[in-house]
Amino acid sequence: MRLSAIFLVGFMATGCVAVADFTALRDEVFLVKVDNRKLKETEEGLRKRLEEQERALKAAEIRQQGLEEQIRVLEAQSRRLEALTARPEDTEVKPPAKIPSLEITASRPAVTPPPPPPAGSSSLSPTAAYNQAYNDYLQGNYDLAVAGFEAFLSQFPGTSLTAHAQYWIGEAYFNKKEYLNALNAYDRVLADYPTSDKAAGALYKTGAAYAELEDKAKARVFLKRVIEEHPQSEEANLAKQRLADLR
Repeated sequence: MRLSAIFLVGFMATGCVAVADFTALRDEVFLVKVDNRKLKETEEGLRKRLEEQERALKAAEIRQQGLEEQIRVLEAQSRRLEALTARPEDTEVKPPAKIPSLEITASRPAVTPPPPPPAGSSSLSPTAAYNQAYNDYLQGNYDLAVAGFEAFLSQFPGTSLTAHAQYWIGEAYFNKKEYLNALNAYDRVLADYPTSDKAAGALYKTGAAYAELEDKAKARVFLKRVIEEHPQSEEANLAKQRLADLR
């Protein structure tokens, strides 16, 4: 009888030890899981902060490029305007020198030079000035093209080519991947010439520029406007394809 009691007490003690070990092990596993979850949350937070910093750095680089390009464009415009308005100083018509003569001749009126052209005027017609800038664009000379179209807009405002010139300024910037400058140019087309035949193109390329800047929300807004406002245009088909790529 005593032996059975002793065995029973020993068994119960052994069982208690096993249960205690299991409980301690379970608690350790739980703590490990909690630590792993905290590590994952910390890692996710660091990753998001890194992505935000990269996006901010990229935006700053884009702004800096835009400012540098604006400086280059202004310099190119200045050179183009100087070339358009320059005139040689030696082309004045001067009266012929008097030749001494022993004969008495009738007096002649003095020959006077023609008046110089007004400052800032250009000998180019609106069509010629536009075509010159457009040829620069076709040849990939985008800085000269922008300068030429800006000069055209300044000298010949309100012509049938005005909206086209503004649109090609945006295209030149877009091809140079200066999307912020391109957006400004397209916005002027939409604001100043909403009924122009370049309005659909300006809407589509605005959406495309936002897509290149990875702003998918704004890209979708403008691409959908192309489809809604210009459903029969070629740009509407392009907008549908671009929207499908953004999904």
